[in-house]
Amino acid sequence: MATGAVTLPGGIAVVPSARMVEKMASARVRGDDDLDPEGFVDQLRRMSSGVPARLDAKTGQAAATLRLYTDTHIALLRPTNRNDGYFLNHVGRWSFQDHRSLAQGFLSVRCPRWTVHSQVRNIPAGSSSHIGVLADAWTTLRASGPPAGRIPGRHQEYLDTVERIVLRTRDLERDRLAVTPVLYRARRATREQRFSARGVYEFRLVERCQITEGTQVQVNGDRGLRGVVLRSENLDMTIRFDDVPDFARIPAQGALTVLPSDVVYRAQLGAVAALRDGEAVSPRLLATLAEHRIQRSAPPDRSAVPGRDLERSQLDAFQRARGEPDLLLVLGPPGTGKTWTITEMAIAEAAAGRPGEGRARRVLVTSQSNRAVDNVLRGLAGQLRCVRVGNPEALTGPARELTAEVQVEALKDDVLRNTEPITSALAPFADVGATQDDAGARLGLLGAHLAEARQADRDVRARDAELDDITRRLRAPLEPEIAQAQAEIDRLDVATERQRDRHAWARDRYEKAAARRVPRWWAGIRRRGLDRRDRAVRAAADRVDAAEQELATARAWHGGLLEQVALLVTQDSVGGRLLAEREHAWGRRERALTHTARTAEPLYAELELAGCGLTRPDGETDDVAGWEQRERKLLDAVGLARTRASLLDDWRGRIPSADEELKHELVGYADVIAATCIGVSTKKLLSGLDFDLAIVDEAGQIALPDLLVPLVRARRAVLVGDHKQLPPYLDNDVAQWSRELVPGTEISASAVAETRDIVGRSEFERLFERIGAEHGVTLTTQRRMPETVATFISNAFYGGVLATVHPGSGPDPLFTSPLAFVDTSDQPPARRAESRAGANGGISNRLEADLIAALLASYGGHHRDWAVIVPYREQVQLLRQTLVRRLGGPVSVEDNIGTVDAFQGNERDLIIYGFTRSNRNGTVGFLSELRRLNVAMTRTRRQLVLVGDLETLGRSQDDGFRALIGELRVTLSRVGDLRGSREIEMWLHDAAGRTR
Repeated sequence: MATGAVTLPGGIAVVPSARMVEKMASARVRGDDDLDPEGFVDQLRRMSSGVPARLDAKTGQAAATLRLYTDTHIALLRPTNRNDGYFLNHVGRWSFQDHRSLAQGFLSVRCPRWTVHSQVRNIPAGSSSHIGVLADAWTTLRASGPPAGRIPGRHQEYLDTVERIVLRTRDLERDRLAVTPVLYRARRATREQRFSARGVYEFRLVERCQITEGTQVQVNGDRGLRGVVLRSENLDMTIRFDDVPDFARIPAQGALTVLPSDVVYRAQLGAVAALRDGEAVSPRLLATLAEHRIQRSAPPDRSAVPGRDLERSQLDAFQRARGEPDLLLVLGPPGTGKTWTITEMAIAEAAAGRPGEGRARRVLVTSQSNRAVDNVLRGLAGQLRCVRVGNPEALTGPARELTAEVQVEALKDDVLRNTEPITSALAPFADVGATQDDAGARLGLLGAHLAEARQADRDVRARDAELDDITRRLRAPLEPEIAQAQAEIDRLDVATERQRDRHAWARDRYEKAAARRVPRWWAGIRRRGLDRRDRAVRAAADRVDAAEQELATARAWHGGLLEQVALLVTQDSVGGRLLAEREHAWGRRERALTHTARTAEPLYAELELAGCGLTRPDGETDDVAGWEQRERKLLDAVGLARTRASLLDDWRGRIPSADEELKHELVGYADVIAATCIGVSTKKLLSGLDFDLAIVDEAGQIALPDLLVPLVRARRAVLVGDHKQLPPYLDNDVAQWSRELVPGTEISASAVAETRDIVGRSEFERLFERIGAEHGVTLTTQRRMPETVATFISNAFYGGVLATVHPGSGPDPLFTSPLAFVDTSDQPPARRAESRAGANGGISNRLEADLIAALLASYGGHHRDWAVIVPYREQVQLLRQTLVRRLGGPVSVEDNIGTVDAFQGNERDLIIYGFTRSNRNGTVGFLSELRRLNVAMTRTRRQLVLVGDLETLGRSQDDGFRALIGELRVTLSRVGDLRGSREIEMWLHDAAGRTR
């Protein structure tokens, strides 16, 4: 990292630009304002050691952009026209790119003064932007740094290709949006709880389109009906309007005009730039993507044990994920428990801890759609610290509870509730400024009592000194006799102690002799010896008693003399008065100390409750010096309690407005962050965060530009997907552009081929094809579909590797196998034929619609839930109309019929799939995209019913589709139930008669 210091000769004046003022006003309206210019400049003022800065000087100093960095924010400034200050164009939290840029080098700018002005004209005369000084210092810094490393040519070509795709997609979208509105056929008030003051409505689109979360739209060109897309999945789009429009104001059918936005493309281009500049968290990511070259992984850690039982292939994926240094690919066919596997991977990664930092590793769970992210998060929420980042209205209910916004509110409530006891305990020490607190009042009273005790103690000592003088005068005549008595006491004290020693010696000799064992013939002699020693003990005891009596007599003589002196003092006129005064002062002292102790008792109790480290002292202190020491300790403890009370009150007062700080703390300490791929870059809450592991679900449906956004932020990645199911959404204009590319001087033949490959396939599929053998795992045990259906799917799409664990479908009133086909080729061609609405209109089939409706009316109730899947939107419309007539209302129809796209990720007990196509020449259109049939068939949990014209399907002009139908015929003949449509119609007719 290159750094340099520059000291400016004068201060810098800052003026918010008009755009900045407008942005702040808009942010205040939305309720998400962050840091205003004054607040940012205040941060600059506190950075006395220097402010990190970078300079972007592309077309000279006048157009230079000065980037200033504080601990939490970055600002963009441009010199004013008079070069006397700077316009402040932007203030925001650090982003991932900002961290990387700052790591490359910066100037440390020391400025003597930072000021904020509302208008340029308010800048003091003589001020300067000092842009020349800064530009010279920046040029010197750049020249002193190491030359930028060149990336290999293959890497450069790869990045150019990806960037070209992003830019061309952006330009084509802009052109299309300028002329092509997005049509919708219905709208309704959202059924989910509203989490903002704006109106939230759902729109059912006429056809699927690629509109991402965060896109701005307006209805029928009406600026009053302008809003933001919260969620766009399949044909359903949820929009939050800027205002709260009446439902009646929104046309029942109409067009959504997409307002141009570069949010998604900026995120994609930012990821490409991170790879190009070597700023991706994983240094090997670019080689992995461009060359499909991955560092060889260590053998899987077979000792790693998940928290729940996993079958063999799931356990293999779990253990492989623990040791992969770069990238692991997990192919998860339908029903194989990929979500369980992902959950165990995330739990194990978080528990491992980041080396050298003593904290858990941070895991990113991401996918293209909010639904997929929320589905994975559901299994992690109760086991790890999870934060869901995204628009609350676009999330499922459980995921919404994990957003930083909701968790911060709960955290604030918890903090206030948990600190309430200590707040109450510190209450006696609060509010010192307004009125004296309870502790202050008690300390004042204690001080007054102690002062009275101190004065009384001085009076006692003064009387004692005067009494000592009188006592010496009156004692003088008796002093010789007192001295003689004292001498006698000393002599007798020594003599008595000597007699006690002799008595102890005699008793010890007797006890030792009595304890000694002797022969029987020695018993008489021993008895006589013991008698002699017993007499010696008694004699010694008598001598002790006599000595102690003499000592007591001497002490009585001495005490009598002293009492005589005391009597003389009492009888003395001055001495008697002094004794009375001393007695009075002593009483005052004792009373004052008693009051002091009583006053201190509540203080000790309150301080002990407040946890301020002062407990009640043991015993009583009846001297003034002891209480003075206690008073000092009480003053210190009360001061500590007051400081704590003030800090706690200030902290609790800041909590209601500390949302942004708390959100960043939550995210910083989370084990799992969950967000969509684009949301990883566009949500400022995630700015500057990197991840130890990124787990990308449904990776087979994510295009490379979107996938790059989370990958550049992670050290390792696990991509979980199924490229045998729906691919990423492919814009027709982008597909046509890629097909029309021609190699030339600006683009090589290899770049053209790679462009078409990236556009046409997911990166998951591309990687699995090239490195899946060594760095991929396939989950092989499915639990969703009946074995008959699963076996066909396994053989047709997954090389026969799938095993099935399934309880079976149980008895069925109509079909003899979970895999059934109703063949309409037994009907006359005119009756079974498809219809087309106009030259370029959609395709429908009346016979199939009537047959499916009749099936559901008589047979659908046998199953807990059902869905009808058809390939064409025109057929969806026809089926809806037919089913509403047969079933009596739209409620059960709306959410249970749709195209393949609408049911990706869903499942039902009964799935009916109608092929729709029936013609003489075997034309099947996009049914030849076999992955769509895979999706449709694998949605079933109990019964799959296929309805179609096997004659048309079997004559398909597409070799792959024709071969698949051939395999299906063989399976139906062996383990399935192939029935003619006439037979089914007869059964349905009889069933209808029985119900009547």
